[in-house]
Amino acid sequence: MTPPPLAQWPGAEIAEGVAFQGDGSVTIEASSETGLPVFTFWRPVLHDEGSRYPVAGRMDCRIAAAESPFDAADFDPAVRHAAAKDARKEQGYTDAEQLASGTDTIKQLDIIGRRNAPRSYYVLSYIMARDGDRLVDIRRNCTFIFGSAASKPDVLPLVNRYTKITFAFTPEISAQAPTGGEG
Repeated sequence: MTPPPLAQWPGAEIAEGVAFQGDGSVTIEASSETGLPVFTFWRPVLHDEGSRYPVAGRMDCRIAAAESPFDAADFDPAVRHAAAKDARKEQGYTDAEQLASGTDTIKQLDIIGRRNAPRSYYVLSYIMARDGDRLVDIRRNCTFIFGSAASKPDVLPLVNRYTKITFAFTPEISAQAPTGGEG
């Protein structure tokens, strides 16, 4: 299934100069902590669309951002994840893989794993962008719930296929996140 053209995806600005779009149902609420919007997104997905026996499922995401003055020490997604890793492990999250990418303007760390109770898979993305003296810190947490026939779905391509975060900062610092949907 090919997603519709990106221009038709619902979405909105998550922080000044940062937009979220998703090919599915997007809702927006205000964060009591930051005052910035928090997006929730869901869509039905198939575990293996190329299979003769695809497994139906659902992708639920929550996307939130925070802004702070830029500090080079804070511009490291791996350090942010390490600070939360033990608490997440106690909650039953088992990280299986980490993928890092980035530039001196945008850095991203995707954590891929599973949880047994309830049985689900997840992609937790730490996305950090520098806009001059401002640091935009974004969390994209997508959970996948499939039927019991899905043994180990490849979920990161689904996140990249159905969600997109775009950065439009000052003309000198304009970029797009390392991942995103097709458009």
